[in-house]
Amino acid sequence: MAKTTSMASFSYNRWGIVPLIRLLSILFAASVISGEPPSVVPSACKRAYGVGGGSFTEEFCLSALTGHSVGAADNADLALFTVDLAAANATATEAKIDSLLGGSGAASEGLRSCRALYDAAVHVYLPDSHAAVKDGKYVDAKLYLSKTAQVPVDCERWFEQRNVASPIDKEDDNLAKLANLAIALTSIA
Repeated sequence: MAKTTSMASFSYNRWGIVPLIRLLSILFAASVISGEPPSVVPSACKRAYGVGGGSFTEEFCLSALTGHSVGAADNADLALFTVDLAAANATATEAKIDSLLGGSGAASEGLRSCRALYDAAVHVYLPDSHAAVKDGKYVDAKLYLSKTAQVPVDCERWFEQRNVASPIDKEDDNLAKLANLAIALTSIA
């Protein structure tokens, strides 16, 4: 009788596991159908932060990429997406600078200097970065992205050297972080 109980117990477990496996399969299929594939973002952010030299945080990476980079299959896709984010940031900052120009004084002089720097980022460095990442030319991409990362540093330096408050310090900070994140993602692509 003990054998029958063992057999019954085994039989129950076997038949209890099968429905569980089916349920898990259905849940997995539902997540795939809903368009939410497993994300490469968390592991990419962890690795990018490791090679980023402290120029951005892992949390910054996660907030920049999570939910916005659906469809990214690998680190190269994320690098390309981050270059596009940096381009959008730089373009918006360039527009903000244009709206703030027109006055006189130290801030306006600084904004004109920053405008020239952002013009290079928007029209040269970031398009070249995009093309290089897309073509898998990561050494070239990192060169252009390094130039992009230098733009906000030079812009803020102008204001700091003259003890003038920068009206675009938040935008400069974001561009620096995005450019450095793109460099790090390109490094691990």
